Amino acid sequence: MPSAQLQLDLQEGRNNAVDLVSGVAAPGTYPMPDRNYSVLGLISAGRGISASLNNPQVRLIRGGQLYGTSVDRLLNNPRLDTLLRGGDRVFVEEDERYFLSFGATGREGLHTFTKDEVTAMDAVSIAGGFQDNKADPKGLLIMREYDPAEIAAESARGPLQQRVVFTLDLTSADGLFSARKFRINPGDLVIATESPVNDALTVSNIIGNFFGVFSAASGL
Repeated sequence: MPSAQLQLDLQEGRNNAVDLVSGVAAPGTYPMPDRNYSVLGLISAGRGISASLNNPQVRLIRGGQLYGTSVDRLLNNPRLDTLLRGGDRVFVEEDERYFLSFGATGREGLHTFTKDEVTAMDAVSIAGGFQDNKADPKGLLIMREYDPAEIAAESARGPLQQRVVFTLDLTSADGLFSARKFRINPGDLVIATESPVNDALTVSNIIGNFFGVFSAASGL
């Protein structure tokens, strides 16, 4: 066939596309325009992250492995903006970490993390502060239970007991500075103790609120 003409119809294959699953305005499958297509570029193509998400987290699934960081860290550390590969799946989700508060705090219950690192002072603020007529600022307790695998030998650094109670006195300068640096772990219990005049009510309040707070936690 002399002077034959050939017409090609090109379509992007799955090996040159990535999935943007959730947490954005326009989820879907997106072809990769070049080899420099990054996570932030994909999120931009999806018309940005939903404003309703609390401390949104970015997750990347690649080859059966899950990688992740927060959007805040991603925006402030450009080196974390990973280049995508064909077949990658990206989704954005709300931060699911939480701590519990009860006692003489403004709001007893379950509180999700509002940022990557939450300090004891942040936790008090998130929980609505102290009740002026009931709280004893000398007794802020943080109850923490470590995983058995984290328990260190006596000769090594790390927690020696599985269950630990930390105490902070917010009436002193040292206590206030310590509260600003003390990091809350997911699942911690933050207790604002009551003043001595309310001691008789403290035990009954804690016992009653344990059930309500933990019922909320178990429902996650």
